[in-house]
Amino acid sequence: MSFINDPVLNIIVVGFHHKKGCQVEHCYPELVPGRPSELPVAWRYLPALALPDGSHNYLSDTIFFSLPGLTDPAHTVYGISCFRQIPVEQVAQKTEDMTRSSVQKSVCVICRAPLFGRLAIKMELVVRAWFMQGDFSQTKLLEDAFKHLNSCPVQIEQTLEGLSVQKIVENWRHKALLLFKLLLLRRKVLIYGSPAGSLSSTLLTLVSLLPRCLEHGLSQSANVVLSRPLSPVPAIVTEDTSTDVVDANTETINATLVNGANQFEEELTPKETGNMLEEKDRVSRQSFDDSLLSDVVDRQELTAGREKCHSIGEKYKSQKSIPDAQQSPTMARDMSVDGLYNLTGQIDQAECGFPLPLFEDGYICLPYLSLQYLDLLSDPAVQGFVVGASNVLFKQKRQLFDVLVELNEMRIETADMGLRRQLAMGTEDLRFADHVVRHASTQGDAWIRDQFASYLIYLMRTSLLPEGSREIESYNSQFMSAFKSTPAYEKWLKSTNNAEIESFMNLLPMHPFCGQLSVADMKLKFAHTMSTTEGGRKVTAAVASTGRAVASTSRAVGGALSHARGALSGWWSALTTPASAPSTASENSLDDKLDVSDAADPSDAEDAVENLHDDNRTPDPDADPPDKVIDDQSSRVSKITVI
Repeated sequence: MSFINDPVLNIIVVGFHHKKGCQVEHCYPELVPGRPSELPVAWRYLPALALPDGSHNYLSDTIFFSLPGLTDPAHTVYGISCFRQIPVEQVAQKTEDMTRSSVQKSVCVICRAPLFGRLAIKMELVVRAWFMQGDFSQTKLLEDAFKHLNSCPVQIEQTLEGLSVQKIVENWRHKALLLFKLLLLRRKVLIYGSPAGSLSSTLLTLVSLLPRCLEHGLSQSANVVLSRPLSPVPAIVTEDTSTDVVDANTETINATLVNGANQFEEELTPKETGNMLEEKDRVSRQSFDDSLLSDVVDRQELTAGREKCHSIGEKYKSQKSIPDAQQSPTMARDMSVDGLYNLTGQIDQAECGFPLPLFEDGYICLPYLSLQYLDLLSDPAVQGFVVGASNVLFKQKRQLFDVLVELNEMRIETADMGLRRQLAMGTEDLRFADHVVRHASTQGDAWIRDQFASYLIYLMRTSLLPEGSREIESYNSQFMSAFKSTPAYEKWLKSTNNAEIESFMNLLPMHPFCGQLSVADMKLKFAHTMSTTEGGRKVTAAVASTGRAVASTSRAVGGALSHARGALSGWWSALTTPASAPSTASENSLDDKLDVSDAADPSDAEDAVENLHDDNRTPDPDADPPDKVIDDQSSRVSKITVI
């Protein structure tokens, strides 16, 4: 068990000035000798990270960010910013520059290890006490906090504190696995949401699903040698106490494409440059073109390799003996709570090459970016990124990223059809995701991380099979091909000597949730399809509109329509609700099997909608109203929109 001594490097106070904007007011220890209010050039945009866009809309928040190291350029340092805002009347010692009705300040802790959650809890208490004393010129409390934090050694395992993966699974459900696999492909991913505190926390929590990545895999996540310096973004501050507006007329933001194409220039209207929380325009909710986001997948490409598939025995001969417990050709579909971890618990993750070298060689991971870093994403030195942003201008630069993840609207967007195919989830992946979702609420964060670590171990073991092997299809052969072509996978092979690890090679190369199809799988696949495809969303919307139409014209058909409404509602509930318990023998019996003809063609539901509207053209004023409005059974499913 390793410890981190002297984890805190600096404590920096950032305040908001009504004319100068965000500026450093105090730094301990001094970064520039004799000038406690100055920062080195590499950290000149730290004030914009400490007081992020839209911070004036909140009384307090905690933001996480990363910066390149000063002494070692190849090392990343980590920042925790605790922001607070109080009325100016509560300040005991006012200064001449306090001309607004509120005072906004942030206390940043710069540390050498990603102790985000652990240090955030302590610093929130310190900042609260500092604000309560009402005199911001007295910084002894902050200096004492600096000494106290460095007097207590911290364990590296404590970096996971305060980052709840259980919330991600509860919110994103089966799509948590999709986001997990997206990180492995090293694409350009923009995570957009507000407030900045929950945004940065969610990004780091997602990264923590990768085994040992948060603890040991982010040391180069903010290090890239740019081909050009970042362009300054001048901020014109008005006297309005509620908004801080960037005047787009003073400077046009140029975003150069990574592939060296011509510069793309846009003129932004004043409304587009406003704060995200106050943006209600259509641009902030605009999605990609529907024709690009259609759910038509070329199934011939997905299944082209099946004719050339070979089993393990035909094309691959393992040189290691397989334990008797894993001799079975298929594992149980409905695995016990500890079943998956028991199969991989004997494998040392460090010896197995984890963390994977994902965030290296120009692939950056930044929990939060301010507008001043917009040019960073278009620099040719940046090969890919996973970044968080709360300013709407990031969303408008769609040529800069491959995937947009909107946290507030629970939506994932991409215009890359090849990436859509790579991230398509098969039956085995849906079983694993359903297994995690069903037990996450009772097992906790450590159990969830163990499940994803075991999944990745099996994925890496299966990746060693030759191209065209049937077992690779369980993970999506297109995803596996894209993953194996990344520099991270090549580095992993070199660091592990082509995975020559006895405990690792003894694993059976396969998907841990492979097995025969059942009715439960059909319901799970149907529910996933209805929530992630354009056609499924149209049928879901049609059922919802049917309920509203029935409610408004219900007097036309009386009790007969109530009976039809109940039948349609029950049919929809049975199809869109995944199985919540392991399938039993009764589910596979002829009496309990699902009538596939009812679910095969979604157009039947649309025909039912048209028939209902035809029947409701001549309402009967003497008919009795229905007992209640039809329930929207698809509200939970349609909440998450995915590529």
